[in-house]
Amino acid sequence: MNVAQICTREVLLIKAGQPLVEAARLMQQRRVGGLVVIEEHAGSVRPVGMLTDRDIICGQFAHQADLHCLTVAEVMAAPAATVTENQSLEEAIAVLRARGVRRAPVINGSGELVGIVTLDDLLPAVAGELDALAQLIGAQASHEHAAD
Repeated sequence: MNVAQICTREVLLIKAGQPLVEAARLMQQRRVGGLVVIEEHAGSVRPVGMLTDRDIICGQFAHQADLHCLTVAEVMAAPAATVTENQSLEEAIAVLRARGVRRAPVINGSGELVGIVTLDDLLPAVAGELDALAQLIGAQASHEHAAD
């Protein structure tokens, strides 16, 4: 199984220059904990960072400024920890673990944004693979007992 099979294709986006209050409002309205920060070049959308609810709170305190006075770029995590759509789940987990994050934009071979993968996407997929492995072990044990 690879990332393309489990990632979410509908991604909430924001540009780095937008006011932080707009990002906070969007996250509240859509009930999400993070946005992919993008740049657009010649019709191509590329992730340049991630913005989480935690980034907003910590950034506001660090800058001692109102949300209306800050931009997304001032508090976002950059560069974004990205995974490619053809990476395995194990490789995606390694990227998230290395960066200490719960979500990452998914890019294609050209670096264009195609989705997002989160811990919530990975857990059921990995659990399914572990279940299949447990069933294999159980089947082997049953087969061995039948042979005795």
